[in-house]
Amino acid sequence: MSKIIYLLIFGLSLLLFYWYFLKPKKAKEVHYLIHKDKRQVLDISNAYDLYEDSKTLLVAHFGDTHFRSGHGPKKLNPLIRSTIAREPDIIVFTGDLIANYESWPHHLTPTLVDKLKRLKAPSGKFAILGNQDYVKDGQYFVQEVLKDAEFQPLVNESIFTAKEETAVHIVGMDDTILGHPVYEFDKKIANWQLLLVHEAGHIEKVKSLLDFDLVLTGHPFKKRIFKKNQNAPKFTDGLYQLGSKTLLSIFPKYEAGKIFLKTPTIYYYHLVKESNKKPTS
Repeated sequence: MSKIIYLLIFGLSLLLFYWYFLKPKKAKEVHYLIHKDKRQVLDISNAYDLYEDSKTLLVAHFGDTHFRSGHGPKKLNPLIRSTIAREPDIIVFTGDLIANYESWPHHLTPTLVDKLKRLKAPSGKFAILGNQDYVKDGQYFVQEVLKDAEFQPLVNESIFTAKEETAVHIVGMDDTILGHPVYEFDKKIANWQLLLVHEAGHIEKVKSLLDFDLVLTGHPFKKRIFKKNQNAPKFTDGLYQLGSKTLLSIFPKYEAGKIFLKTPTIYYYHLVKESNKKPTS
């Protein structure tokens, strides 16, 4: 019996050692270099520093955090460190902040606001709602948390922001599963057009879809989860070219890896400013 007790103590000691010293402290960063002409999109994750340029607009993208009891806001720490180091101009969040409002541990709310507030971007932080944010009428709570954390929720709304002479038009659609999305938006003049949607499944309903340069979504699917008699969604995960100028990027699951080695992920889009060209409408 004593040997079993010693083994249990040893096992618990190893777990404590992991949690305090070995748990991932850095986020997995994915970097894409994107020109207005989308014929070539480069994954520069292993050499992004070679493409750093003051004229490049840097957009950080994450989503699907699904915070809940046992999976709390401290999971944002690696992303906070990443954004401090990379200094993005814009940060966007594409929905599913919490898993279920009914079971949300409210004592974690101040920590959640504080962690989100530590994500800094001089040209603005913008967010949309996901289907999980709507569960048990959680959308009102989520919007207040985002506002307190200096994110601007976009619910069928658009907004302009800029970096120096580069204008960015950002449209945020309401969730297409539990929200009340609209699919028609007025055209605006800007150097870059961004569309934020939680699920990619209904984006082709957007009448001006091909006027956007970059469509950013979450809610990824893995094709292997669909049985032979089921039709997989057209857009599941990764990058898709839509027309000649529109790129769709689906943010993956927030944490990837094995149970004890899960690492949060963040995407960075390096949008290259084109010289001597007028803004597109």
